[in-house]
Amino acid sequence: MRNRQLSVSALVRYLKGKLDQDPLIQRVIVAGEISNFTAHRSGHWYFTLKDEKSRISCVMFASNAVRCQFKPKEGDSVLVQANTSIFESSGQLQLYVTAMKPTGLGDLYLKFEELKRRLHNEGLFDPARKKPIPVYPMRIVVITGKNTAARQDVITTLARRWPVAQVSEIPVLVQGEGAAAQICAALRQADALNFDVMILARGGGSIEDLWSFNEECVARTLADLKTPVICGVGHEVDVTIADLVADRRAPTPTGAAEMATPQLAEVQGYCLRQRQQLIYLIHQKLRMQRQRYEQQRGSWIFQDPMTLLQPVQMRLDYNTSRLQNTSQRVRTQRTRLDQVSAILLNQTSKHVYLQQQRLGQLRLNLNHHQKQQLMLRQQQLKEKIRLMDAYSPLKILGRGYGLIAQNGHLVRSVQEVKIQEEMQIRLHDGQITAVVKEKEEQA
Repeated sequence: MRNRQLSVSALVRYLKGKLDQDPLIQRVIVAGEISNFTAHRSGHWYFTLKDEKSRISCVMFASNAVRCQFKPKEGDSVLVQANTSIFESSGQLQLYVTAMKPTGLGDLYLKFEELKRRLHNEGLFDPARKKPIPVYPMRIVVITGKNTAARQDVITTLARRWPVAQVSEIPVLVQGEGAAAQICAALRQADALNFDVMILARGGGSIEDLWSFNEECVARTLADLKTPVICGVGHEVDVTIADLVADRRAPTPTGAAEMATPQLAEVQGYCLRQRQQLIYLIHQKLRMQRQRYEQQRGSWIFQDPMTLLQPVQMRLDYNTSRLQNTSQRVRTQRTRLDQVSAILLNQTSKHVYLQQQRLGQLRLNLNHHQKQQLMLRQQQLKEKIRLMDAYSPLKILGRGYGLIAQNGHLVRSVQEVKIQEEMQIRLHDGQITAVVKEKEEQA
């Protein structure tokens, strides 16, 4: 044998290198039908592309699969962009797919991109116009297909996370003829009922299956709503016009339910922490007020309120005595004046006349002086009375305080009070009789 011997791996490696360097079979566009499709948990897609006469194995790695606008299924006719190579482990020829789109749906992609561009220019995707989602929604409406997996996922998640909410449903068609009109009508109906939040949901599918959510009428209706909307249509890689216009986009219907509601256990924990903090603040405030009360209660003015009146009473007695002495002096002067008047009557008429005039003037002066003295003493007396009234215990009672007595004796300590005994509470406008139910002594 003139040819040199090769191992299988060396031959396969050689053929792979030749194929990888051939520009005619790199980045080729291949049309065919999907069969044996498998979506691996790693995110890679494995399938066979076939036509009437041949078939070839294909792989689409996760990094490319996530950019695909639809998830293929058995029997789908597609166009793929791929590189041709050999898988060394098995020596099998296969296509490494980098992009894929359904055959015959290219016009839908163009229509999608054109509407997306136009609505974006109008500002319908602007985050500034989107409404906030309420933190604790109590009335939620779910707009989705009837008896679908998406509906079950949303209802189950809402019941698990936030069972206190009232959940309503408006079933609609989610694909096919008339679906877009039903979705628009349901959105307007729910908006008129003043729900806290709406959830618009649908499971995954091809771009054709999801096209109802790419209709312009649905986008315009979503933009006009006053109720916030969470849109959870398709799988995480599916993006519709409704997703872009809605106030929040969720990757899945379950994700939409999670965005709409808090966890009840977390809310309960937060409320419990707030309650404990409030109780602590109330107890702290009560301690401060109790300390102020004890300080006021120990003041000497409440121990013996009569001590306020004693100095005032002494001053009043002193001023009363002075007023009486002044009155006595006035009476004495008047008596002396009468005596002088009698003496003057015995003098000559002219001298008597002159003296009478002088006496009359003196009398006027004396009366004026007496009135001045009386007015001065009366003013002083009124001032003393005003001071006595200001320091009166009744005035103190008028400010909300009370005097407590039991068996005719003032109560100055909790220890003097006996349970089930009557006590009298003197207020500024009357007296109350009360029965002691319980008492608490402060340490």
